[in-house]
Order: sequence, then C-alpha cells, then structure tokens
Amino acid sequence: MRTSRRAPTRTRRRTASLAALLLGLAGCGAPAGPTSPPPPRPPGVATVPTTDASGGVCPVRRSLPPAPTPPGRIVAKGALVAGVDPSDATMSHWDARTQRFEGFNIELMLAVARALWPGDEPRDRLTFKAVPPGQGAFTMLENGEIDVVATSLTASCERARRVLFSNDYLDSGQTVLVRRHADGTPEFAGIEQLGGRRVCAAANTTSLAMIAGYRTAGGRRPVPVQAPHPIDCLVMLRQGQVDGVSTDDNILLGFTQMAPDTTLVTEPPRPERRSCAYHRDENCTWFTDEPHAFAFRLTDGRELVAFVNHVLARPGTAKVWQEAHDRWLAGHRDRGMPSPGPATTAWPPPDPAPGATRPAD
Repeated sequence: MRTSRRAPTRTRRRTASLAALLLGLAGCGAPAGPTSPPPPRPPGVATVPTTDASGGVCPVRRSLPPAPTPPGRIVAKGALVAGVDPSDATMSHWDARTQRFEGFNIELMLAVARALWPGDEPRDRLTFKAVPPGQGAFTMLENGEIDVVATSLTASCERARRVLFSNDYLDSGQTVLVRRHADGTPEFAGIEQLGGRRVCAAANTTSLAMIAGYRTAGGRRPVPVQAPHPIDCLVMLRQGQVDGVSTDDNILLGFTQMAPDTTLVTEPPRPERRSCAYHRDENCTWFTDEPHAFAFRLTDGRELVAFVNHVLARPGTAKVWQEAHDRWLAGHRDRGMPSPGPATTAWPPPDPAPGATRPAD
C-alpha cells in the first residue's frame, strides 16, 4: 500500500460541499430575518439532554514504556495506515493545492514513518484514511481498516478501556467559538455568557459531554446540540442555528481561519471551572484538560505504541514538533512539547489519585 494521493471520493465530496457552503456564507453578518425559512440543518443534528458531568474526563498522561524495536507486523505490511480528519485545518486537513494531507499530526506521522523505514520517502509508506470524530474512529481501528487514529483525539480513562494510547503529544483545552461583531469583538464573551444558549459539538466526543454537563456561575447550562462533525457545527454557527461551537482550542483555531466572521471567546470561565495548568499565560479560556494522544488497537497494538512513544521521545522529533507547531499551531498557547508521563505496563492505566498527574494552575 502506498500514500493516498487523493482523499476518498465520499470524503472529497463531503469536504468540498461543506467548504463551498462556508464560502457561500462568508460575509453573512446576521442570521436570516424572522420571515425567512431557516437554513437546513445537517442530517443527524439533535439537541442533547443536559446531564451531570460528575466524573467527566479522566486525564491520561501515561502510556506503555518506549521501545526502539519497530513492530514486525507493520514493517512486514510495508505501510502505516493512519485515520485522520480531512477538515481539521490545523491538524490533518486535505490540501487541494498540494493534493495531499497536511497539518500538525501529519508531520508527526511522517516522523514515525521515517523511523520505521529509514531512507524511504515517508509519504510513500503512509496511507491516510478519513475517519469520523471521537469514538467513531475506534470501530475502524478495531476492524483493522487503520493502524492508528491520528485525529485531534483526547485521551481519557474511559476511552482507554477500548484502545491503547501513546504518550501525550499536545496539551490543549476545550473552549468556544462564536460569531464576531463588525469590530472584531465576540458576540458572547465567554462560556459563562452562554447559559441557556445553543452550543454545538460533535456526537460521540468528550466535547459534547462537557458542554452537556457545564453549569455557569448563574446556575444555567448551555443547551448542547450535537452534529455529526465539528465542521457541521461551524456551518450552523454561521447560519445562526447555534450560538457557539465548542471543542478543543487547536481545532477551533483552524475554524477561525476558515470562517473570518467567527472568533474564540476571550473571557475565562469562573475560577473553579478553569483548566489552565498547561496553558502558558493568563489569557486562558479553557474549561477542560485535553491531553492529545494517538490511539491503537487494544488487541495487537502494544509494539506499535511502544515504538511511537520511542519516536516521540527522540531529540530529532522535538525539532519536528516545534517546526510543525510554529507552522500549524502558532496561535495555540500550550507550554510546548509535553514530557512523557509515568510509564505503565497495566492497561487501562489505573486511575490516578486526584491531582497526581497535573501541576497546580
């Protein structure tokens, strides 16, 4: 198997259709008037009942010990198949100009391919396949359609019951994208102003669960709206069907590039809901902790996890990471390439003691 020079036909059509709709909506300063019929919602959109998010997301910053031995199963196959999101502008988008996948995660996958097959062109050894967001990608992983999930995926203890995770390679946090006024200011300053307002997130993601369980200082909750894909949420935001889109900061940064009439909120959550241990300055609007990791099959992925952790720990990868961050995530205010957490041979990793895996804010 060789590099996917083209995105799958269905993926290209879906991405092109959504991109065309976004372009068509550019310059729309306000939703349609009350007498205009509402724009159609994407199939699969639904309002989600609010729930108590006690327990929430359990951060995982631990993985299997690194090992320099390439996994024989992957080497023998001659290719690494990575599941990616073709519409994630910062992490793994399909670039129509270069006719290939580009982004932060793509650069890290190329580093893994170089280590697996030294001297070969890494893109000749990589095949990229489009996958659904969140846990939707895990089915493809379990079915053997892909070897690794390389989307903007949050590691959690709940998900670790189903997949193996690499070490954390990017610290992020959940925030909100809103429409902006003509002067550039956000329509809603922060998550605390969105109580009772419609906030969209992708189905089967931690982002949706956290919005469903968030309670503002005034005691009101946002109204969670689920859509099949985060980019559907962006379309709905621009059409005035929702008031905000919530997911990881690194994804929303890409949305601001695609939709210049949107902006990230600027005011932080109330102090007890802030999650800023891995944010590098005081201007932090994160209200969840989102350690990003690559996911692998639970049944036969241990060798590949250990090798990827080895690649992430190499000094040369730190240079690749920084160059990719400067190019694709220049506005992302994390504190740099994460250091590996404590290694474990038990999986799922045992739940850490409260506060044991994170520094003080």
